[in-house]
Amino acid sequence: MTTIRDVARRAGVSVATAARALGDYGYTSPRTRQRVLRAARALDYHPNAIARSMIKGRTQTLAVVVSDNANPFFASVVRGIEDAVLGQGYAIILCNADEDPAKEALYLRAIRQKRVDGLVISPSGGPGGLLRGLMASGIPIVQVDRRLARLPADAVVVDNRAGVRAAIEHLVRLGHRRIGLLGGPRRLYTGRERLQAYLAAMREARLPVADGWVLEGTFKEASGHALVGRFLRLRRRPTAIVVANNLMTIGALLALKEAGVRIPEEMAVVGFDDMDWAPILTPPLTAIAQPARDLGAAAGVLLLERVTGAFAGRPRTVVLQPRLVVRESCGTRAAPSWAYTEQESRGPTA
Repeated sequence: MTTIRDVARRAGVSVATAARALGDYGYTSPRTRQRVLRAARALDYHPNAIARSMIKGRTQTLAVVVSDNANPFFASVVRGIEDAVLGQGYAIILCNADEDPAKEALYLRAIRQKRVDGLVISPSGGPGGLLRGLMASGIPIVQVDRRLARLPADAVVVDNRAGVRAAIEHLVRLGHRRIGLLGGPRRLYTGRERLQAYLAAMREARLPVADGWVLEGTFKEASGHALVGRFLRLRRRPTAIVVANNLMTIGALLALKEAGVRIPEEMAVVGFDDMDWAPILTPPLTAIAQPARDLGAAAGVLLLERVTGAFAGRPRTVVLQPRLVVRESCGTRAAPSWAYTEQESRGPTA
């Protein structure tokens, strides 16, 4: 195995000079540095990353903890983070919390031991004590997609309220008055935001929200499937539903198909997250598109600014805008007259 002594000997310099040139610390003349680098390339020498991190005080490694790596949304977020950091010489350690606060805690303890330079996390709803401890130890954190209210860290999120509001307004324009929500866990930022957005949009449209029209799920496919079954057992079921994430949408669509419910004639559907498969469904799915890759890229940029010391100010929040992609799963005409009574069409009277 080639050592730094071999490089120094070939370049005709001391070991200390070779170490400074290869580690890019201290002073080495440009001419000497180039001679050392040529010697290293000729000998196929690769510096010891652990030793280099001890000298420079940085590992050139960032941790990314996502809440569910089976979700294509988070795959796009990670791609965005890579876009921002790989070209700056940083590698990524990817961890999957699987929407489990206990599993997330295990990873956070390991991340502290690994001495990473920074962390991007989509929190799974834990209390936040471990994250505050990481920050106190000098590891900067950026939250992405979700945020914890009492964590004084940068965050990059989407405007969930704007997305849900656009979906409700679209359904109302098509004539729907009975609109339900398959929501996410209320312990999570995105679950709460999308629920509150739904309730606010329904109030603005002066539409009722009957018992059983708002259901709480787990952001998993099986949850969407089960909740649709509960909708279909209602005596006065909604004629349209907004589903809080892409995996739940898959489960919901499968349940509607199994029950023989026609989309959009008997049930209109809007999904939160626009996936690659949405346009090829029958009918193609109307969806709230999130800029997932841009979310990741923005989080990566904020983290690099913290890690390198380019920014040391108060926590920042970046809010990106979603957009409603209208396809055919809500229909192109008003809901059928049997879908609501005349009183319901005017909205609540009290």
